[in-house]
Amino acid sequence: MRLLLLTMGGGAIGAWVYVNEPGQSPWLPPCLFHELTGLHCPGCGNTRALHALLHGDIAAALSHNLLFLPMVACVALLAIRPRLAGNRWLCGTVAGTVILFFVMRNLPWFPFTLLAP
Repeated sequence: MRLLLLTMGGGAIGAWVYVNEPGQSPWLPPCLFHELTGLHCPGCGNTRALHALLHGDIAAALSHNLLFLPMVACVALLAIRPRLAGNRWLCGTVAGTVILFFVMRNLPWFPFTLLAP
């Protein structure tokens, strides 16, 4: 039942993002964290990455947010095997990766500037 609800919710969000282009639609607001701080959060660019992926442009999806595709794979894995959410190693790896990505994408030097959306 949980997998069915997740699939239906994901499909609805995907259809909404497919039709509405980020940055052009008032229904898809900009990142509030970025608007307030000027920093790129780990999720900045996810909506644009989803839009690009749904239109078949994998390179653009990766350029908007490099962690988007691994995050989708992780969410899918946790939907299939929810017990993995209790795995300390997996949770620590994901948290460490997200924190490192957050720091690196806000560094103002090359090649870290490539991580910004």
